[in-house]
Order: sequence, then C-alpha cells, then structure tokens
Amino acid sequence: MKQHKYQLIRVHVPEPGASVRFTGETDRSYGRLAGIFVAMPEPIKEIGAALGLKIGGQEIFDDEHDVRLLTCGREVAPNDKFYQFPEHIEAGGASIEGRLVDAANSDQGYPFEARIILHLVSEK
Repeated sequence: MKQHKYQLIRVHVPEPGASVRFTGETDRSYGRLAGIFVAMPEPIKEIGAALGLKIGGQEIFDDEHDVRLLTCGREVAPNDKFYQFPEHIEAGGASIEGRLVDAANSDQGYPFEARIILHLVSEK
C-alpha cells in the first residue's frame, strides 16, 4: 500500500458571497491528516474567502480561517504547497465537515469549483 494519498474535495460555489457547507469522509486506509492545500480558480477569489473545517469532530480551522493561508502560487513546487500540520490529526475514516465562504470581491467567474486537497499518510 502507498504511504500517502491526496484526497480531493470539490466545493461548488454557485454565486458571489455564497456560504457552502460540505461533508465527506477521509479514506479509511490512511490514519493521519498530514497537510492541506486549497486551490481556487483565480487568485482574486482567495482574497477574503474563509474556510472552516472539522475532521472527526475535531476543529481544524474555525469558520473565519483565511483561505490565503492555505494557498500558494504556481511557482511553488507541488510537494511544498501543503500546509503541514505540526500536531497529529486522526483521519482513518473520519467524518469531514466544512464550510467555504466566498468573499464576493468579483461578480465574474461564477459558478466555480474550489478544490480542497487533503494530504493523508498511512503512519499512525
């Protein structure tokens, strides 16, 4: 079995200012959440957007967490894009609950899809 996996969560943002709740479950084969990265279709969509996230009922980010802290530009190497969690976060089959709030700083480019990528590892 591979030692790591990148699990994709797609969040459909229908209109400016939308607050979109999403749910899911982490892959059961991987025991720990090691990192996270958020990809938005345009840099302007990152400014003022917020992400709240709970994994297994544990709050990872409050509802007002700035998305710009979890993104980076194209010039960054793929393995360096992820925010790495310093603490151990259990993930194997854990529930995912989240909310993405669009900043409504542009009236163009809607609807769009935000992508939240979880870096899961098999180590406990």
